[in-house]
Formats: sequence, C-alpha cells, structure tokens
Amino acid sequence: MKRQSQLSAFLQSLPKAEHHLHIEGACPWEIMTQSDPQQFDTPPPSWCKDYRFKTFDDFEQLIFKYVVPWMTNPERYAQTVEELFKVRRAENTRYMEFSFAGIALEFTGLSAREIAKAIKAAVPEDIEARLYIGLHHGGFSKNQDRYLSEILDTPEIDGIDLHGPEEFPLHDWSKEFWKAAKSAGKALKAHAGELSGPSSVREAIEDLGVTKIQHGINAVKDPGVLDLAVQSGASFDICPISNVKLQNVSKMSAHPLFEIEAAGVPCTLNTDDPFIFGNTLTDDYLAVAQGLNATPEQLAQFARNSFTTADLPEHAKKEAIAEIDTRLQTHLECSR
Repeated sequence: MKRQSQLSAFLQSLPKAEHHLHIEGACPWEIMTQSDPQQFDTPPPSWCKDYRFKTFDDFEQLIFKYVVPWMTNPERYAQTVEELFKVRRAENTRYMEFSFAGIALEFTGLSAREIAKAIKAAVPEDIEARLYIGLHHGGFSKNQDRYLSEILDTPEIDGIDLHGPEEFPLHDWSKEFWKAAKSAGKALKAHAGELSGPSSVREAIEDLGVTKIQHGINAVKDPGVLDLAVQSGASFDICPISNVKLQNVSKMSAHPLFEIEAAGVPCTLNTDDPFIFGNTLTDDYLAVAQGLNATPEQLAQFARNSFTTADLPEHAKKEAIAEIDTRLQTHLECSR
C-alpha cells in the first residue's frame, strides 16, 4: 500500500504534457449540476472503472445526452477550459494540446472564431496550450467552404484534427484541406488506427501529411505501417483508459503500447474524454503502471515523450525533462 501511495504521489507530481483531449468531453460536472440539477442529476455510468461501451454509438449517445445540452455558448466552453486546467495544474501539467469539435458549430450556430477566442482566453498564462479544431470525415453538411475558410483565418486555432467514426479511404476534400491548412501554418493531426485498421494510419501519414497520430494502436498489426511511422517521425498520442472502455483493447494487460514504443514510435499518455471516462491524466499513467506492470522509469519516459513531441522551444523541453529525471531519481531513492 505504501509503495502504491508513493507511486501515485510521484505520478501526480511528475511534469507532464497532454496531447489528446476533446474539450466537449471534459465538461465540468459540478458546474453542470449547479446550473441545472434536474437535467444533470446523474453522472455518466461510464465513470465506473469496470464499465465497457458495447459500441461507439453508445459512446456518442452519452455525448448527446450530456455534452450537447451543456456546450451551447462560448462562455460554457470557457468555463470548461477553466475547470479543466485547475485539475491539470494540480497534476503538474505544463503543456496541453486539445481540440473542439467542428460539428458543434452546426449544432450551436456559433462561429469557430467565437469558440476559439473564448477557449484561448480561458487558458492560464502559466500553461502553454495549442488549440485544434476536429473535423469529421464527411465534413460539414452545409456551408463547408465558409467554415473551412474561417478556420484558416482564425489565429486562435493552432491546428486541425480528423475526428469521429473513422471512415477510410479518405474523402478528397480532407486531403485538399489538410494541405491548405499546412500552407496556412496550421499544425496537423488525425485520429486513425483506433476504430479502423493499420491502413488508416498509413493514409493519415501519406495522404494528409500527419505525423501526430491520435490513438494509432492498430498500427501494431502491420509492421510495415509501424516502420512508416518511424521513418516519417510520427508520434502516437494514446489514451489507455479510453481504449479499454471503448473495447478497442480487450483489457489493459493486452494494450499494445509497449510494442509500439519498442518499434521506435514515441507514445504519449492522454485522457481523450475525461468527463465521459471519469479519468485524470494521472489515472492513465496509473492504469499503465497497474495493467502493464510499467516501471517508474518507463512511466517517466512517457512523460519525456510528451515534451519531446510538444510544440515548445528546445530550452523548455530540456528544462521539463531535467525535472522529470530529478523527480524520478528522488522517487527511486525513496522507494528503496
């Protein structure tokens, strides 16, 4: 018990960065219940540690039940971000890459610029953050050109991501827009290899020019795709608890995280949708420690990866990594 407590304290204090988090999936439950105790009277059942979604559609139904009625204006996006960073600051998170869903624009009638400005204004000054907008494979159902132009013209949006149920092969519009976004100075991401096979990771790298793959876990099924990821300098932003609860991995002990890392693809640990899954970033590190018997040295390496793959100046990366090394050494000495 003492050793477990020491590990939890070590992970909580370890400098960390998070690269894969959906703002809509990070709703502030306490504020939600205060604002409307009748509508938000029971938290999601998926908070239970042993909960498993039967289908991805079941996951999306919780989004429609809880998130859509809450995320209705820029102020609520800002509240969500403020509460999120309170939790992350307590976990010693120094850097964040997160996204908001483009499809929300059609639900709310808001502009991408309105939401992006509200989100960026809510980010605390002492934590670096990069904001992405996630676009579904099918794009917008109407006014697509207007939405896409607004995204490119909004400086608060740092990059684009490919969201939603993974539909491959890719649509032509996405190939064209990812090129346009890169030319406009936007960073590129794509969800691939979570709900689909390894070929989706290949497409994301070869056709979209993406080197930051969200999930990517099914790439392990094709050594050629893993080799492509290594050669292209790709990193995988993996969400262990999400992967298990969505049954993309049967159980934590079967997670291919270490296979991917051993192949030479740097992996980071992330929460995905912490409101839906009921997890913190520290929880995901602990889940890997418990389910995959990860050592403190291995956990520290994931934290290092989260800074080496971050959009930060080299001196900031080196400072964070030096602190990780110091905290690891202290933890190992105290655990002897």
